[in-house]
Amino acid sequence: MKFNLSKENVNYIKINYQDSSNFSHCIKTAIRLINDFEILSSAKSEEYSFVATPQTVELGIACDNGLYKAKTTLQKVEYDAPYILFSMKRPENMEFQQNREYFRVKLQENANITYMEGEQPVIISAVTYDISAKGVRIELEEDVDLPEEVTLTLCLQGKIIELGAKYIRTDTDDNIKKASFQFIDISDADLDFISQLCFKTQLAERRKNLM
Repeated sequence: MKFNLSKENVNYIKINYQDSSNFSHCIKTAIRLINDFEILSSAKSEEYSFVATPQTVELGIACDNGLYKAKTTLQKVEYDAPYILFSMKRPENMEFQQNREYFRVKLQENANITYMEGEQPVIISAVTYDISAKGVRIELEEDVDLPEEVTLTLCLQGKIIELGAKYIRTDTDDNIKKASFQFIDISDADLDFISQLCFKTQLAERRKNLM
């Protein structure tokens, strides 16, 4: 899949590199500049390992439409506390990995569905069935007439996330009622947290299946 690699189209870049002892590290960086020859990015960090340059690194490039991977040369690293600045050669090829908006993972965590009925708030305590960076399905114990817009409170690995969501539909399979919701009002930080949680959960499942 072709992609226009520009500052406007990239949310962040993860750099997988090796330190002077050949231990692998991964650091999430924000984009500062992308031109025809170079990518400049930075990360705020108080702790880091010495990064030798030049070295070949693998990039995880997170965009609105998916995750891409590429290998390139890390040309220069500058330390300007509390920031680390990375200068990389612009990669010639990028490999599409997956659509961060749509792939789902099974995840059972506590959740609340809140909406107004007249002037009174209604709160339904439930459990998530699965989740993606675009939305979530929540198990219901009984049929509920849900409005189009609700507030969801998700407890994901100890982190509380409150967001606005659009109710899509309720399906029943395996004798489980599942209400589907699309995220419509969520912060970039919370969206990134959910996306990374999906990646980690999917990776853990793959490793489990290989054992």
